Amino acid sequence: MTSAPNPASGDHNPFLSASSFGAPAHGQTNGQASLLEPLIPLFAPYCGGVAYQGYLEPAVAQLLQGEWSGQRAITDGSSHSFVLSWQGELAPLENLDCSLRFPALPNIAYSFTMPACQLVYWLMQRQAQQLPVAFWRWLFTGELPSASEGVVG
Repeated sequence: MTSAPNPASGDHNPFLSASSFGAPAHGQTNGQASLLEPLIPLFAPYCGGVAYQGYLEPAVAQLLQGEWSGQRAITDGSSHSFVLSWQGELAPLENLDCSLRFPALPNIAYSFTMPACQLVYWLMQRQAQQLPVAFWRWLFTGELPSASEGVVG
C-alpha cells in the first residue's frame, strides 16, 4: 500500500485531478464547512489533487480566515513572530493582496500579490508554525518556486 504524497516534502503532481470529496475538514463548523466545500474542488487541481486532500482542506479553511500567524526561524535558533494576511477573490488563479507584518519589528512590513492557489499551496506546507523555505526565498529574492516547490511557475 502506498501513502499519499506529502506536499511539505516537495512531492507534487500538479496534474492530478479533483474528484468528489467526503466530509468537511475536521473541526469545521457548519457555516465554515458550507463555505469550504465548494472551494476544495476548485483548488485541488492546482494543489496536487485528491492525494493532498488532508493538507488541502486545512489550507483552504485558513484561506477563508484571511490571516495566519506564524514564526520565521532564524539561523541562530531564535525566531520572529509574523502575521500574514490577505484579501481578494478566493478563486485559485485570482491574485490576493497580501501583507506580512512582524509585530515585534513594526518598521518591517511587506506588501505583495500572489495567486490564491500559490498561497494555499504554501499554507499546505506549513510545519510547526513555519512557512516553507520556498516562500521566504520568493519573498526576499523574487525567485519563483520550482515545480517541486510550488504550483505556480
